[in-house]
Amino acid sequence: MIATEKGNMMISPKQPGTVLKMRAKAGKGDALFELTNKLHYNGDPDGPIDWILCRDDKDSDILWAFEFYKDSDSFIRHFTNPAIEAGHDEVLELLAEMPMRVEVHTAYSSFQAK
Repeated sequence: MIATEKGNMMISPKQPGTVLKMRAKAGKGDALFELTNKLHYNGDPDGPIDWILCRDDKDSDILWAFEFYKDSDSFIRHFTNPAIEAGHDEVLELLAEMPMRVEVHTAYSSFQAK
C-alpha cells in the first residue's frame, strides 16, 4: 500500500491482483457469495489483503471478485497452497462454468493524488 496526499492508502502498482468472474449454477448465487466471503476469512497469511465481491445487477448468480495480494511471493504461495485448494474446490462445485480469471496490477484509483 502507498499513502496519498489525503492520507488514504492506495493499492500499490507492485501488488499483484486478480479479477474473477464466476457464474453460479441457477439459484446458487447466494451460496456462492456466502462461501466466497467466508473463504476470505480463512486465516491464510498469503491470502488477499484487499478484496471486494460484487454482484452483477442483471444476473444475481454472477459474482465479480477483485483481489490484491501483499506481493508476488504471497500471490504464488496462496494459489499453490494445497490447504486452500479445498475451499476453491467447494466454490467450483457451485459454478455453472469455469471461472474467468485475469491477473492484474493497479494503474489508477480514486485514492491517488491528481
